[in-house]
This record gives sequence, C-alpha cells and structure tokens, in this order.
Amino acid sequence: MSETPEKKPRTRGLSPEKTAQTRSGLLAAALEEFTEHGFAGAQMSQITARAGIAKGTAYRYFPTKTALFEGVVTEFMSPLISGIGAPEPGPDETVGDFLRRTLLPMMETIESSRRADVARLVLAEGKNFPFIAQTYRREAYDRTNAFVRAAAQIALERGELRDDTLVRHPQLIFAPLWLSMIEVGILVPEAPVPGATLLAEQIDLFFPPRRRDG
Repeated sequence: MSETPEKKPRTRGLSPEKTAQTRSGLLAAALEEFTEHGFAGAQMSQITARAGIAKGTAYRYFPTKTALFEGVVTEFMSPLISGIGAPEPGPDETVGDFLRRTLLPMMETIESSRRADVARLVLAEGKNFPFIAQTYRREAYDRTNAFVRAAAQIALERGELRDDTLVRHPQLIFAPLWLSMIEVGILVPEAPVPGATLLAEQIDLFFPPRRRDG
C-alpha cells in the first residue's frame, strides 16, 4: 500500500499593505538613483539595493527601467497635480486669490518634498530621452496649464484680466518655477530664490492683490 504524499502547507501571499510598502520604497529608491545618476546612468541593481529588495522583485512591479521612471512620475507628481481639480473660485473670491490659495501650497509641497527632483530630471534628461519629457508633460505639465487656462478664462469673463494673454499662454504663471529650478541646480545653488516666492510674485503681476482699506 503506497503512502499518501504529505500535503505542503499553503504559503500566504504578501498582504496588500506589504505590497504597497515595497512598491513605495522601490519608487523612492528609484527617484534617488535617477536624480544622482540620470536615467542612463541609473542601474536597477543599485535601485534595488537602495530599496533593500531583490532585483527580481523589482521587475515584478516594473518590467523595465522606463516603466519604473514612469512610475516615479506618477507616484510623486500625479496625486498632487490631480488634487487641484477644476478651478472653482468662490463667489466673493477673486481668481488671483483663488490661485494663491491653491497653487502656493502646492508649490511649497513640491519644494519641501522630492517632487522638484522629478522636474529637474526632466530638464537634465528630457532631450536625450524624449519619453521622460512626454511622461512629465502628460502627468503634470499639461494638467497644470489646463488648470491655469480655465482659471484665466473665468478671470477674463469677470473682468479681472486686462487681456487674454494668460488664457493663450497659461505657462507664464509657472515660468518662474522653471527658473527657480535652474537657479538651484546650475546658476546660484548657494542662494536660490524659492520657487513659491517667485510664483507668488508672478501671480501678483497678473492679479494685483486687492487693497484693504483701514
């Protein structure tokens, strides 16, 4: 009489919490590696070493380095950008005050986190690797420009703008942010002007703050 083979105990898969933690750690490590070495110089072996996981584990989440970079942009930029929603200034709120209320905290978050590193990487690597610029444009650049354009259209209809310049060129609002990133990385890294400060000044140029009497 043959013996019945002993059944092996079932192994439990990783919990959703552990999976999310591993993915988040991998993306954070990838951002550090991309920032320090650029896209071409970044090595999956170094990224996984930073994250403390096996190389094969990383490929289960992102099959290529390109997919990993796209994941970095999505992880660090998309939630913040998508959170601004459609422009809806209050009935007693000027569009300028609305932009100050929504865009300035967003910029402060970008500067105080690693999100600004993503944009700097686009500046450094976007020409050599067009998909980098395309990914950033899709996830962040086009969305923020659409937001400002819609807000500027509201301001124009309300009579809060003197012409349609900002409707046609919404990127003018964010132009100082790119200057700030260039200052940080190249021109005056020892004393750059904070991007949030330049953004506030740019908003004031288009939408002068209302005078408060008394």
